[in-house]
Amino acid sequence: MKRTKIVAGVATVLALGLTATACAGGGSATTAPSANGAASSAPASAAGGTLSILSGTATEHWDPQRVYVGVNIEAGNRLFTRTLTTFGPVSKDGDPAQLVADAATDTGTVSADAKEWKFTIKDGIKWEDGQAVTCEDFKYGISRTFAVDVITGGPNYAIQYLDIPKNADGSSKYAGPYKKTGQDLFDKAVTCDGNTITFKMASPAGDFNQALTMTAFGAFRKDKDQGDKSNFAIFSNGPYKLDGTWTPNKGGTFVRNDQWDPKTDTIRKAYPDKITWDESLTQETLYERLIANQGDDQNAITFDQAPVTALSNVQGGADGRYTIVPSPYTRYLVPNFKSKVMSNDKAREALALATDRSAYVTAAGGDQVVKATNSLINPALSSFPATPLLAGDKGDPAKAKEALQASGLTLPVKIKVTYRKNDTLDKVFAGLKSGWDAAGFDTELVGIPADQYYGTLQSPDNATKYDAMWAGWGADFPSASTVIPQLLDSRSQISAGGPGQDYGYFSNKDFNAGIDKAYALTGADADKAWGALDADASTKYFAVIPLINDQFVFVHGSNVEGATVNITFTGYYDLADISVKH
Repeated sequence: MKRTKIVAGVATVLALGLTATACAGGGSATTAPSANGAASSAPASAAGGTLSILSGTATEHWDPQRVYVGVNIEAGNRLFTRTLTTFGPVSKDGDPAQLVADAATDTGTVSADAKEWKFTIKDGIKWEDGQAVTCEDFKYGISRTFAVDVITGGPNYAIQYLDIPKNADGSSKYAGPYKKTGQDLFDKAVTCDGNTITFKMASPAGDFNQALTMTAFGAFRKDKDQGDKSNFAIFSNGPYKLDGTWTPNKGGTFVRNDQWDPKTDTIRKAYPDKITWDESLTQETLYERLIANQGDDQNAITFDQAPVTALSNVQGGADGRYTIVPSPYTRYLVPNFKSKVMSNDKAREALALATDRSAYVTAAGGDQVVKATNSLINPALSSFPATPLLAGDKGDPAKAKEALQASGLTLPVKIKVTYRKNDTLDKVFAGLKSGWDAAGFDTELVGIPADQYYGTLQSPDNATKYDAMWAGWGADFPSASTVIPQLLDSRSQISAGGPGQDYGYFSNKDFNAGIDKAYALTGADADKAWGALDADASTKYFAVIPLINDQFVFVHGSNVEGATVNITFTGYYDLADISVKH
């Protein structure tokens, strides 16, 4: 990395919170023919052309039930996986998005006790081979989440919400559609009557229709299911389909799905005729190309945040083509309770006290784009507890060494820490290592490629391999109930198939009881309860070590219009409205 701090000009823009992005063309939504004859809902002035997506982050999953990375949730939903509900596009960066109907006729009908939800699926929605998307397809797709030994990596909301009995360890008595153990239990909880799908909840769930925005609740046709071999086998019911195959670490090309009917879809404008996705690049290279704005790169966007080396050139080199918004994510460290070292309370405390967040801030672009935090919950949520840093932003190696000496372990204590490898995090973790080693640790850093990263953390084969792991998380919808339970409730996360999103295998009965109490509360009382659990996680149990909140800085090509960041729906450019001048 060439710079450790953002230059003054860009820093000023960030500090003022200014944004710059192109606007989508106006006009009525009359249908215009595309280059290959398929329909688009775009105005004639906007339809057509090729949008390029440049990526320095490899995709782990496209299987809708396994997708749990924001970029892929948003892109998957907008391109090929329709959900019963979704968050609509926004007209300005940072505007709140509204929950809207997608494949369903409305956002659902809930019973008075909030324990039953009904949705009617629209007529006319088809798979790319022309077959109708049915209620049974949605039911089958949702059932795949319960096959936790096969369909790994995705969210567990279906297991959490649905009225299906649990085993003593908190796992579901339904084992998914492959083993069929407990199939009758699932069939009682999710029923189809024609186009109407009914869900029965284990407890009141007034926000269930927001959870349905996740592709994990999308349809999946049974005859197309290849289990874990379906990971990149995209089968579309949206406006685009995969042309050929997806190549990991390289990407693929999406073309129009001629079976998509814009009359059934008020969300996706589907302006481009073709979308190419190249994930063979580094973040530094793709930003050099976007800032240079030459040739086909004038038609390009990225979902990758600008690396430090690009920030100094963004304002002058991409004037009118960049966007700066608060990221909805928190980056954090997870001590592994299955590690011989981190199962020791004092060792976890020492790691937390020795963590130099200022090194992270500097390496990631400076304090105008990155802020140290000691809370998992993002500041954008009303339940954000603003937990004080225990040893300031620089950490306290001397105090940390005292805790490590009290652990009874022999110093230096060897630990293996892993992170998702990229240029920025290489520098970040070199800085963090210095603080940890000064406290008496002997740190080995292991960078894992993005396409393998979360799968590695979630594999039971690696349960004891690492002492601590980097991770990032943002609320799935605007509630802390999509943060604390999804990361730290061992009952819904840990299974024979791995830790789910509880990467450190944290399991505490008192903490889980606190989660149950928080679920039963509403409004300010719920906010207070979730915030207290957050603080306990980072200062009492040291189950997580929150690190930073950041700002997203994105650049797009000069021919791209409608490049608007949807903070509510994952925090990236929303593909629903994007078009290219051609």
